[in-house]
Amino acid sequence: MIKIITGRQSDPLQTEIIGRAARNYLAQPGKDTFIIVPNHIKFNTEVSAIGKVAQLQGREETSVKNLHVLSFSRLAWFFFKKADLLMPESLDDAAATMILEQIIDKRRDELLLFKNSHANSGMIKQVYSTILQVHTGQLDLGNLLERAADPAVALDLDNETRDKLHDLDLIYQDFLEIVSEKHFATKDELNIQLNQLLASRPDLVSQASFYVTDFSHFSIQEKMTMQLLAAFASEMTFAFKTADGSVIEPAAGEYDYVVQKTIKDLTGYFSAHDFAWEREKIASPASPARDLNQAWQGQGQPDLNNLQLVKADSRYAEAYFVARTIYDEVALKGCQYRDFLVLAPNLQEYETYLAPILRQNQIPFFDDLQQQMKYHPLVLLLENLGKLLQQAGDTPALLSIMKTRLLIPDWYLEGDAEAGEAAYLRDIDQLENFALAHGIKYSLWQKPLKDFTKAQVIALDQEQYQKWLDRLDKLRDFFVSKISRLARQLKSEKDSMTAVKLFFDFLVKNGVSARLEAWRLKASESGDLQQAQQPEQCWNLLLSLLKDYLLVNPENFAWADFFKMLTAAFSQANFATIPASLDAVTLSEYGMVQTSGYKQVFIIGAANGSLPQINDQPNFLTTENLASLADFFDQDAYLEDSQQLRNLDQEYQFGNALALASDRVYISYPVINSNNDLLDPSIYYKRLLKLVNGREYRQRDLPDIAEKDRTEFARQLLLFLTSPRASLGYLAYAEENSAQSPLVAKLVELSRQYEEEKAEEIAEGMAYDNNPQDISEDLAERLYGKDLLSSVSQLESYYQNSFEYFLNYGLRLRPRAENELNAIQSGNYFHRTFELLLKEMQKKNIEIDKLSELDLELLLKQVRSEILQEPLYQQFLRDPFNEYLFKVFDKTTSKVAQSYRRKQQENKMRATYGELAFGPAEKLAGLVLPLKKFAGQRKISLRGKIDRVDLFNGDQHVLGQLIDYKSSDHSFNLARFASGVDLQMIAYLDVLEKNRDLLAGGRQFDLLGAFYQYVTRKLNSVNSSSTGALFDSKLQLKENLLGGEDKLKLSGVFVSEPAWYQEVDKALEKKATSSVYRGLKLNKSGGFGKKDNFFSQDEMRELLEYVEALIEDAASEILSGQIALNPFRQGNNTGLAFSDYKDIFYFDQQLPTNSYRDLPNLKKADLLALVEKRLRQRE
Repeated sequence: MIKIITGRQSDPLQTEIIGRAARNYLAQPGKDTFIIVPNHIKFNTEVSAIGKVAQLQGREETSVKNLHVLSFSRLAWFFFKKADLLMPESLDDAAATMILEQIIDKRRDELLLFKNSHANSGMIKQVYSTILQVHTGQLDLGNLLERAADPAVALDLDNETRDKLHDLDLIYQDFLEIVSEKHFATKDELNIQLNQLLASRPDLVSQASFYVTDFSHFSIQEKMTMQLLAAFASEMTFAFKTADGSVIEPAAGEYDYVVQKTIKDLTGYFSAHDFAWEREKIASPASPARDLNQAWQGQGQPDLNNLQLVKADSRYAEAYFVARTIYDEVALKGCQYRDFLVLAPNLQEYETYLAPILRQNQIPFFDDLQQQMKYHPLVLLLENLGKLLQQAGDTPALLSIMKTRLLIPDWYLEGDAEAGEAAYLRDIDQLENFALAHGIKYSLWQKPLKDFTKAQVIALDQEQYQKWLDRLDKLRDFFVSKISRLARQLKSEKDSMTAVKLFFDFLVKNGVSARLEAWRLKASESGDLQQAQQPEQCWNLLLSLLKDYLLVNPENFAWADFFKMLTAAFSQANFATIPASLDAVTLSEYGMVQTSGYKQVFIIGAANGSLPQINDQPNFLTTENLASLADFFDQDAYLEDSQQLRNLDQEYQFGNALALASDRVYISYPVINSNNDLLDPSIYYKRLLKLVNGREYRQRDLPDIAEKDRTEFARQLLLFLTSPRASLGYLAYAEENSAQSPLVAKLVELSRQYEEEKAEEIAEGMAYDNNPQDISEDLAERLYGKDLLSSVSQLESYYQNSFEYFLNYGLRLRPRAENELNAIQSGNYFHRTFELLLKEMQKKNIEIDKLSELDLELLLKQVRSEILQEPLYQQFLRDPFNEYLFKVFDKTTSKVAQSYRRKQQENKMRATYGELAFGPAEKLAGLVLPLKKFAGQRKISLRGKIDRVDLFNGDQHVLGQLIDYKSSDHSFNLARFASGVDLQMIAYLDVLEKNRDLLAGGRQFDLLGAFYQYVTRKLNSVNSSSTGALFDSKLQLKENLLGGEDKLKLSGVFVSEPAWYQEVDKALEKKATSSVYRGLKLNKSGGFGKKDNFFSQDEMRELLEYVEALIEDAASEILSGQIALNPFRQGNNTGLAFSDYKDIFYFDQQLPTNSYRDLPNLKKADLLALVEKRLRQRE
């Protein structure tokens, strides 16, 4: 007898079916009773069914023998076993993909779509999915193509669809042939073979009863299974949920179209074959769930007190609302955790919110979101082995393998294995540091590490660390030799069986399987059953894939295809999950079938774009293609448009979700996402909001401290409280931000009684101040020494942010060195080029203005060749891209040098010193300043290098200027100098002034200025609106701007003595504008006028004295142990812009204790007034 039971979505049909199946089992215990459900709910349904049997028996527990709760795939295996039928080897998706790739390559010339295009993995996946549909749908593509070629119907089939069918037919026939030859079964073959078995062996089910529930749609083969069971089984019962429990003629667009069509297809088949069947509509008791379901369908206007809509500040607020509600219901109303279901359209979006918050509130939960295998260490090992075979010495791949901890050398594990593993990981970190610092990659991994130490870029390059380096080199050799040997073996091997054996032996002999087993045992002993399953599941899948590869490709081994198959298979694989406890909250994805019996359901993430879940993923045969093929299908052979079916079923599926709760449904959405983008509610949310007349709860991230009414504030605060541990943060926030409240004080006191240690941690956290504390003078002396030896750039960093100075030069924290040609290294190359160029000219006693353009280029070529022989630059040249960059740098230095050559023909200043070092033990003395704060008992010594010093021996005096090379355009900024952020130019002038006798040989020495030399190849824009445009307003060419020559003029700080510049700049004899100095122009009276970067001799002397005061102040504060998080800010430039220590600072301008030190805009008069004031204080 066949029964079709129908009811509303809110009716307990699943419970009804389980009850009938349980009673049937007890009435006929010797016969098989089957409950067929979707695979997703099989476990929970089985628990419910056994529980129902126990209840009917009057027991708390029971066992069953012939009661089976199965999905379709498990049903197939059940009958294969019963019939002693061996199924062919199941074909994995990755193996199927490999077969299809081989077919497409073989058939490429015959194919239409794939003839001239590459079939990527996504396209192959779509083709395979369509092949499975064709196979399941029993379609004869050849016959269909013949019919489509009939002139009478050819116009009804568009070219795209015809071409796709043509290619699909060729690929499909070859695919079936290969699968048959190799005795494979595709993943849909289970259902096909099951139906063939049932058709040939009706005796297998003739005494059995079947109960089918929680389906709204069947695939073609599933539908055939139902038809066969209906024909041969002793009893067949179906349960379907429709809009109102009635069965009507299905019409596309109707609320329950999909399920009505399923019922129609079944009953039509029953009637056509004269099967006796009856329909039963179960009673639909009044309930809140029924009222909500009816309202959703637009039937009536009930109060809907069982529906709560929630507008949350964020996903965090949503998740906290879920946890707090569950906590309250369990703690205060006696609910159990298994009474709650949490659904999300995309559960992954809440992965970092829900789980931690539920754990914090000690709420057990089962997350049925499948965890991907592709991040497991074994998968990373396999994937990176493939990369190393493709590109030997791929550094990221090699380091990734080391970090999997699956190939630890034996010498680390002798004795204490845990300590040995820790030592191994430390060595891996150091080896990675060494490799990155020296640019070790590809074939360089074959070299001993000592070959790289000449560059002296990190501490391990020093002789004192030789033993450590030897240990790292032993580790390097271990991995490189083993992986290289494996690569050679696999690349040379042509026999698949031998190659797979070599690969498998590599894993086993190097302890991979043993490590996985150790991880499994450790997780099992700690009670983490989920974690304990993962190593075993990964290893078993690998074994299955190795077997599949041998079946697909038993002879001609291709290592690239082998690793491609492994990577593809693991990228799609997921770990099986099991609930740790039966009394747990269920977290699941909306759209998946759920068991009944929940009291309260949360649907979170109901934002626009998430609900409804419109599926627009591309398929090989699109909705349009299938529509044009519809006339060629019949009722037994067709292709379903599964995407269209899912989209048509959206409102029905949402109705199912609403009907899952017997007591209450909560639907929420966040107003912002994790990127702080504003979100709108879903159209479903808006529709329900109208039904409840706008009744909506607002879940805030935090209690509203602006609330003045004490009673209202207390009410709000209580809505955030759960367990003592989870509530402490909110209470601490309320305590700090609200007025004196007896309630808050009492709650804090109660929480402290349970969580004293946590309360102290939170109190410390609330009071946390990220500003550093000063250190003692004694500790400062231990870090810096009694006297401070420093450079100008170091002191500038102190003024930019003194905390950074402490981290860099006190604690000596450094970012990890990497072998990259960055801005600093490019600047060093420029400096080195000009330094050696000057030395070479002095060595040969050559003046640059006497050289031809060619001679200068030859000299530069000689200098560059010398530089590139240095160990550091040899290391850079290991990267071909760096070789290109050096050529670019060389063009830049050539342009600057040639420009300097031309300008020297009109300038009498001569480059005399390059990279002139000053300081202790140097020929040129540095600044040595006694520190008044320490009564002169301590001092600062300034050291450094001046890029270039130019001198002019005049009749009356010697003029000196310093040149500083910059790879970006610079100008002298008064505010930055006044604040100490830019000390360099004036401090270096002070050094020259202090060494006047050495530089001038006892003659009168005068400072001309300090200038920036912009090292660039930049050109001026043709259409710029600035003064740098190549054409003026009358479209006349500005010849002086051609080639960007104006950018190469010297700019900086000038001593305002026109006569001195006329002495050295020949151009000023003919015109008022200098061709050497940017911004230098004589006015009619022969002076410079008022300019902020021009200073008289007296003013310059004051600046020199002022810079000494700044140096002394910085040194006194450093040696006193003063530290502050005080980054400067000037416009868009800050002391944090290029800092390597931001993750230590945690600087946040929103915090009341964090603020920038803003630099004012200064004019020359402002600067001089500030200087005068500071000098008076110094006296």
